[in-house]
Amino acid sequence: MTFGGRRGNGARGLALALAIVTAALGSAAKAEAAIPLIDNEKGKLDMEFRFMAWAMDAGPDLPSAPGVNTAPPPAQEENIEDFFVRRMRLIFRGSVSKTLDVYFQFGFDNSGSKILRDDAGVRLKDAYINYHKWDGLQLVFGQFKVPFLRQNLQSGFNQLLVDRTLVANLRPAVEGSRDTGGMAWGNKGGFQYRTAVFDGSDQEDTNTSSSLRGTVRASYNWFTPETGLSATGTTLGEKKILQIAGQVDAQNGRLDARDEAAFTAEKRAYHAWAAEVFYDQPFAERWAVTTEAAWVQRRDDYTTDGLATRRQEGAYGQAGLLLPWNVGPGRIQVVGRWDQIESFRGLEQTQSNARAFGFTWFTRGHDRKIQVDHGTLHERPTDLDDNFYRLSAVVVF
Repeated sequence: MTFGGRRGNGARGLALALAIVTAALGSAAKAEAAIPLIDNEKGKLDMEFRFMAWAMDAGPDLPSAPGVNTAPPPAQEENIEDFFVRRMRLIFRGSVSKTLDVYFQFGFDNSGSKILRDDAGVRLKDAYINYHKWDGLQLVFGQFKVPFLRQNLQSGFNQLLVDRTLVANLRPAVEGSRDTGGMAWGNKGGFQYRTAVFDGSDQEDTNTSSSLRGTVRASYNWFTPETGLSATGTTLGEKKILQIAGQVDAQNGRLDARDEAAFTAEKRAYHAWAAEVFYDQPFAERWAVTTEAAWVQRRDDYTTDGLATRRQEGAYGQAGLLLPWNVGPGRIQVVGRWDQIESFRGLEQTQSNARAFGFTWFTRGHDRKIQVDHGTLHERPTDLDDNFYRLSAVVVF
């Protein structure tokens, strides 16, 4: 993307947005996360509010880049300057007994965005119960995150950079990283397993023959076990974590609105495999380094005779360095990421590469932070060369 004479306007817009959100974070510094609503013999219920706003300057090709939008906006002729509510969440979590927890999350995403279109509007993100009489065998029922890729198990408010890697978009659904079903999971020392069966969301209105979707994930942690359903993007030097994980996700008779336009209505047997590693290491008192990498392979075998199988391979690596010095009321973490996705369909082959670098200013951990990053995206043989600047402000209380 070439900014030309308009680059100054984008830079001034981001600078103004940065000044506004800095003031907002400072004024909210004393707020506490999670508001207690009920705490008596009948149970416990807390409420939490999460807000994320973006300012973004991007090239005209970015909204139509692979994996970004299922239904992109009309083709753009000039750079896009966008300021919108990326994520706004209202969360209720509690327990009705010593062994039964409840969790509900409502989301309002991408409000006013010219760039991001999927998952827009108000949606029920999560609604599930978790039965945990034994740590080694717990049962979850409802709508919750598919246990595939650590990045998906991390909150969108808890990423090293402004948003997730493009590799996470290899999932076959508009609904994102969630689905409706049941899961057996548990912990034994540093080992954790998750075995889930889902109905395969986004299928009922368009597909009369889809089967159940199955997902399995197994991980092992050295040093510090992670025994919850969610994962962190970084502990900011508070814990030493080394995790390796493997997972598989599959469904027959699947449709995929994220496929190329000529194939979205084609049923397929979908399979995906992934292996990943995560390492979080504090050192030298106040320094800390966080690294993460994953490899994903996806295969779509179409049921229509004569259609070539589509195979996709994706990999990413990212690293963050938490600096030891205080900058005003917070600390700085610098981050870099590399992404690559290759797609094969018969003799056709495409490749997408992305690079992103940025920093986060934490004023109160992940609950109060400003993130800034700059990324480039290249696709071949399609002539797509684009870049973007993103500014994100997060407030949680």
